[in-house]
Amino acid sequence: MIVDGTIDDLRQHAPFDRMDRKSLAFLVDKFNLAYFAKGRKITGPDHGIARILYIVQRGLVLGERDDSSLASKDTVEYAGGECFPVAEVVGKQPAGHLFVALEDCFCYEVNADDIEALMGMSEPFKAFCSNSVNALLLQSHAMLQTFHAQQSKRQQPMNAFLRDLVHTEPVSCPPGEKIKSALEAMQRAKVGSIVVTGKDGAPIGIFTERDLLKHTVAGSLDLANPIEAYMTPSPRTLPETATASEAAVLMVRLGIRHVVVVAEGRLTGVVSERDLFALQRTSMRNITHSIEIAKEEKSLRQAAVDIRTLAGNMIAQGIGAEQLTQLISTLNDKLVCRIIEIEIVSHDLEGIDFCWMAFGSEGRLEQTLSTDQDNGIIFSDRPYAESVRGRVLPFARSVNKRLDSCGFPLCKGEIMAGNPKWCLSFSEWREKFADWIRNPQPQAMLHSMIFFDFRSLWGREELVHGLHDWLVAKVRDDQRFLRAMAKVALDSRPPLGFFNSFVTSATKGAANTIDLKTQGTRPFVDAARIYALASGLEQTSTAMRLRISGERLNVPAEETEAMVEAFHFMLLFRLRNQFPGIGPDAQANLINPDTLNELDRRILKEAFRQARKLQNRLSLDYQL
Repeated sequence: MIVDGTIDDLRQHAPFDRMDRKSLAFLVDKFNLAYFAKGRKITGPDHGIARILYIVQRGLVLGERDDSSLASKDTVEYAGGECFPVAEVVGKQPAGHLFVALEDCFCYEVNADDIEALMGMSEPFKAFCSNSVNALLLQSHAMLQTFHAQQSKRQQPMNAFLRDLVHTEPVSCPPGEKIKSALEAMQRAKVGSIVVTGKDGAPIGIFTERDLLKHTVAGSLDLANPIEAYMTPSPRTLPETATASEAAVLMVRLGIRHVVVVAEGRLTGVVSERDLFALQRTSMRNITHSIEIAKEEKSLRQAAVDIRTLAGNMIAQGIGAEQLTQLISTLNDKLVCRIIEIEIVSHDLEGIDFCWMAFGSEGRLEQTLSTDQDNGIIFSDRPYAESVRGRVLPFARSVNKRLDSCGFPLCKGEIMAGNPKWCLSFSEWREKFADWIRNPQPQAMLHSMIFFDFRSLWGREELVHGLHDWLVAKVRDDQRFLRAMAKVALDSRPPLGFFNSFVTSATKGAANTIDLKTQGTRPFVDAARIYALASGLEQTSTAMRLRISGERLNVPAEETEAMVEAFHFMLLFRLRNQFPGIGPDAQANLINPDTLNELDRRILKEAFRQARKLQNRLSLDYQL
């Protein structure tokens, strides 16, 4: 009875709620229950190699690392069901924190050898010990999928591996095969493509129904010729371990209908858009096609609604935040480009070389469901910039207005291409950035947080690439400006109290809330931007900036990945909060932590702690 009762108590907490009874019984059998009076030290760095894992049975424990080089103490609170020090026991290292009882508490003690044996018995426990942040996040995804199983029961998850979508042998042929034979093979297999392979089995080309139509209309098709005369060379490939969502993004971005699947460079299958579109009710093909043929505002507005519906379905399927925001941004890009194509025919822009630029979250490919416009225009240097601007602005304002009607509100700060301040020549943009760098005043710093995350969307991309190359060279060694950016970045602190309790406020009329954008994702975004500029990176996404700059700065890979996972969890929370029927709070980026389940509260605390750790590193690097 005692064993059963203890197991039932453990199953209220992660990761024990996913472990089988045999593993839990083994664990309980190894327990030693210890009492620690309030204020008593439990373990710490001076105890040597950590040989005991503690599981809080009742009470509170504070873990604290007092490093004088950090801007604030690294603290974390452990309540009932939580374990410490996990990483150190598994890695056979001294505890990194000093653990003290905040109140009278009882803890189960488990020997390191027994923990190692348990990891061999239980995969969920092993995953938790290997990467507790990632393991908890995966559990949160699983809970979300279970909660929404009813609404998505007919849909297959878009995070399936491509190898699981390939159900038949790929149709292939050598480059010397006659086109007539290749077409007959396609007809027999009832497929819309055939892959051309070399002697080593590597794909060197692809021939599709599109190619057949193109060459037939052109009158260049001769059935006696080899297929290499008509194939599309160097087909787009993805490894078997890539996901369906990655293939979907690639298809939408490049306007293709087939992705060749490879293993170690050799052909293993073909995934078509038809395979992917069967995975969700809202078809990406239909959305993309409806955008491409849209000619009126009603069609554009419907496409915008469809994008949000698709995103909502994918949230319910458990798609990761990184893939989901990239897909949202890619489809939104398609919509913006189509609006530009429609509007440009109504304006006299003959002879003007320009590019539509995306800033902020759109520039980082991190758009959520609730986002306003952040855009601008760069045009090539001309003797009379004001004259060019006068011709471009009416077009830009028309595009801004169209975007507003499609659910992308006009920017309250007027950071839009239709504002003369952000419709500039190449030289004017350089001077604008140079002025902010020379005079890092508060307003300039706020602008840099938005404008330094830019990318090209439509038009002369080389103008944007040239501006980016100039900016990186200008900033990467300017320690004064980077330090000023770091100082502003540290103004937005994670909402954690002294004992890692949430610090809430009445924001925008909502009581006891946390702003997941300002206090959650922004600390990661700001720090990643600074490290990217200092490292001369061309990437704009926060995750890639953290990973690449972390590698260059010799930050341990597991530490960087924990920060990336924490950032993505914040993004996921924002997405869930913005989708009707999913989020616990009606306002876009606000959340009341009291409404969350225990698992999500725990991960949210850990995510904020990762943000604080990143800010501590930033503070140390720039001596703030």
